[in-house]
Amino acid sequence: MEQVLEIGESFRVQFVWQIPDGDYLRAVFSAEILNRDHRSDKYLLRLTEFLAGRQETAAGEMRPVEEVSRDYWALVDQLVDRKVVLAYESADGRPLHLRLKTLTGEHNFFYRFEDQPQTG
Repeated sequence: MEQVLEIGESFRVQFVWQIPDGDYLRAVFSAEILNRDHRSDKYLLRLTEFLAGRQETAAGEMRPVEEVSRDYWALVDQLVDRKVVLAYESADGRPLHLRLKTLTGEHNFFYRFEDQPQTG
């Protein structure tokens, strides 16, 4: 069984999206635990800081900065301070592969808590 972290602790979470040209975006954020739900084994997190990112081809080769998809990276930048719910296992550092619709906002994964008051 994994170690369950406490409210107020932070860990790194890595998201991966495949964009239409076949490339992958990898983004690492620092995530602060705002709340825990032991019944569903999930954390409510706030993405506090964008730590690192890269874009790679389907073959795993890193794209040079001048060739990255600026529109998608602009969406990644907008995720700082967003709240998400993730399973306890997300704290293990493994990449979480998400549908592109979560990044573009077509799915409310990063935006469902937008109108709710801050917890604390």
